[in-house]
Amino acid sequence: MKALISLLFLASLLAPIQAVDPRKPNVVIILSDDYGYGSAVCYGANPAVVKTPSIDRLAAEGRRFTDANTTSSVCSPTRYSLLTGRYCWRTSLKYEVLSTFAPLHIEPTRLNMASMLKKHGYSTAAVGKWHLGYGTADDSPKWRTDYTAELSPGPLDIGFDYHFSVPSNHGDVTGVFVENRFVYGLRSGKIPAGMKLPGPVPDDDDDYQTTYGPEDMENPKVPAKILDLDAPRRKNQRVMKVLTDKATAWMQSQPKDQPFFLYFTPVAVHAPITPDKDIAGQSAAGLYGDWIYELDRSVGRILDTLDKMGVADNTLVIFSSDNGGVKELAREDLWSTKAYNAGLLTNGTLRGGKHHIWEGGFKVPFIVRWPGKTATGSVCGEMISLADILATTAAVVGEELPAASKAAEDSHSFLPAILGDPSKPIREDMIVHSADGVFAIRKGPWKWIEGVPVDEIKPGARKAHADEYHEQLYNTHDDPAETRDVSAGHPEIVQELRALLNRYRNGGYSRELPPEIAVKEAPVAVLAPAQGEVVMNENLSQMPAKPWTSSAGKWTAHDGALWGAETPQDKNGALLRTPCAISDGTIDFEINFDGANRHSLRIEAGDPQHTFRVVIARNSIEITRSPFPGEGPDATETLARKPLDLQKARWYPVRLVFQGNVLSVQVNDTQTHASHAIFANQKTALNFLVFGETAGFRNVRILR
Repeated sequence: MKALISLLFLASLLAPIQAVDPRKPNVVIILSDDYGYGSAVCYGANPAVVKTPSIDRLAAEGRRFTDANTTSSVCSPTRYSLLTGRYCWRTSLKYEVLSTFAPLHIEPTRLNMASMLKKHGYSTAAVGKWHLGYGTADDSPKWRTDYTAELSPGPLDIGFDYHFSVPSNHGDVTGVFVENRFVYGLRSGKIPAGMKLPGPVPDDDDDYQTTYGPEDMENPKVPAKILDLDAPRRKNQRVMKVLTDKATAWMQSQPKDQPFFLYFTPVAVHAPITPDKDIAGQSAAGLYGDWIYELDRSVGRILDTLDKMGVADNTLVIFSSDNGGVKELAREDLWSTKAYNAGLLTNGTLRGGKHHIWEGGFKVPFIVRWPGKTATGSVCGEMISLADILATTAAVVGEELPAASKAAEDSHSFLPAILGDPSKPIREDMIVHSADGVFAIRKGPWKWIEGVPVDEIKPGARKAHADEYHEQLYNTHDDPAETRDVSAGHPEIVQELRALLNRYRNGGYSRELPPEIAVKEAPVAVLAPAQGEVVMNENLSQMPAKPWTSSAGKWTAHDGALWGAETPQDKNGALLRTPCAISDGTIDFEINFDGANRHSLRIEAGDPQHTFRVVIARNSIEITRSPFPGEGPDATETLARKPLDLQKARWYPVRLVFQGNVLSVQVNDTQTHASHAIFANQKTALNFLVFGETAGFRNVRILR
């Protein structure tokens, strides 16, 4: 008997650390858009300015996290990370967000939330803003998602059973919804014979409209070509209502004996700011405050549906945001700025917001409600990342993750922090990444900003964001608003965090500490000597004499090469020109990127107004025909595009070979080709253009 009592006592002690109830809980993730850390009353917002009763209810019934972070300060990368448990900068998306016409960014073979939970018997749905692409791109530079055709692969090919979405952003150029594999209600297009696509009832004028114009766009002042689609158009003020209708209807349709996973992604509070007419004009924070209440009302409908279904007690609900709120106070025309001036501290007292490397871009509201598991009204200060949701749900359902080098590379389970106060930190460190491609790493109280943006950032942004583009160190415990750079006083911390960031980047994962990898520089290709009559051989070790001319930017000769840089006065690039005279033949030179975002070799072909361009950046080659005289700027024609991987401050060979209508371009060991009648014309001049900081050129040879 004593032995039995001892065993029972031991079992009672172990009970709190057991993973989950044998019944698999439903999982509902609500990922809002651009919703800042200080925008809910439970996170300190002034209740006289904004109303968030449903979000506050979640906090009262669950656990509120105070150090939850997105992986990026913009949306697509964070959405990728949430679903895959992997930092998005490990993919081809190194900065900003995906295009509306991008292919599916999550590989169908990659472990993700939907495929993992589906394996455990869950039915799965993705409802709301998607912004992770559709389809598979080919090598054609003209490829883009075709919204008149089947949108596959897409969410249904990575584990979701049902999908209803705004394809990209609230106010995007599509103006439509997508359901499963087609535009919702598509009436004509590349629809398989005999297939009738569902759509709204014909007289549903409350939720849909027949037209969609510039006034419906995210930024009406910036012209954009709205897609010509024969389908019902979204009505901005009703998008939140429609998405919530679809989400709640799907939940109510689920079998009672099967768990479900809902990935619900409202468009609020992303611009355009379009609260429904029944709540517009109520908030002291203006339309932005009303838009926040629209989000809160949607959260309330999700919670009420769980209650009506009788499943709330066995449902894990997570509420968060894809990045921090917009905080561009110099833009007085923004509704978010008007709300801030009215007393809504969008991101609390944190510095910066969406797009930036500061804490306001990453630290977001994060609330977990799991009745019987999370302590009601509790608060947790553990540092977590939205990339950790995958590993956490895996722990909930008892899924053993693959090796860190294979999947969920950057995901740590915070299940212990849901169930109580863990005895050791969930994470020792964490990487965040700005829209400009700037990295920062946090460890303990420290945050070190590397301060290096991608080359593609334009000069205007470089000037505006200059305070983010240098190394700096902050103690975020003592100085959460990041007001004091303390790097000079802690060189050992800087060295440690720099080394750790590089180790995680080079190692391919951070769920575990990867082995140190000596990164070897890829060899530079050696091109065989070109054959033909040499008509130019200019080493550019000094400023060349006429007929070479420089008419824009700053050009200087040093270190055996000529270096060009854009200047504030010459915003169309630094320009160096030389006449030439070849039809078929070869152009060779070497290039070195030292801060420039791209080089464009503009070639005049038969007439100064007939030109084409070979555009080289560190990550791509592009061959483009310029508009002919009389054509508009939209007549630009991209003939070839290929990814490239060049290192900064290294010399690389470039070769252009003309043969009739065909142009072949090689940069280092990467080749691409294009065909067009313009290539057969006599080439009369070369224009070397540099955009951004600096690029170097040497050893220009022309042969025919």
